[in-house]
Amino acid sequence: MDESAPTPAWSPHTPRPAARRARQAMVLVITGVVGFIVAVLILTRPAAALDAEVHLLGSYMVIAGLLRIGRAQAGDGMAPLRRGIHAVLGALVLVAGVIAVVHPPGQLSVWVFVISLAWFLEAAVILTGATFSSVRSLTVMAAVLCICIAVALLLYPAIGVRAATASSAVFLVLFSAAQLFEGILTWVPPRFEAVVVEVPPERA
Repeated sequence: MDESAPTPAWSPHTPRPAARRARQAMVLVITGVVGFIVAVLILTRPAAALDAEVHLLGSYMVIAGLLRIGRAQAGDGMAPLRRGIHAVLGALVLVAGVIAVVHPPGQLSVWVFVISLAWFLEAAVILTGATFSSVRSLTVMAAVLCICIAVALLLYPAIGVRAATASSAVFLVLFSAAQLFEGILTWVPPRFEAVVVEVPPERA
């Protein structure tokens, strides 16, 4: 639901624009900060430690999945169908993250596929969770970078573990930057964007 569209009737259960902005911005800022930390840890580890990268990316997915589920539960102006899709995708991201974190050693290709699938799901979650048009370009950019991370990981047999690790970490840095900037712009409404303040009707 576009926040610039007027609400016909006030309801105490309807999230106000400021609250919606704060929740969405909080999710974006947290995922951006966690993504930066994970990227730094990946870049400072041995280049051949792709299995360790799967664990680190899985920890990001666990946090991101929980945050997405929380936003879906709050609603934040999303239509019921969109809210349900967002919750399901967030749950799938969480499950994939848990699997990546606790996976046993061996069968690296399987676990790389799992974490790559989680990044594809994260792209879908990002697109379904965005509700503010002023930052849509950053939303699309973050989703594209999610796909780039997934593709870089899947190509490790062809391009080598070192290249896959480095490229996915660089994409993760760019993704985290996009999330942080989007969070900041979401938290601070642009001057040109109309914000409707909902006022409860006066009692007779």
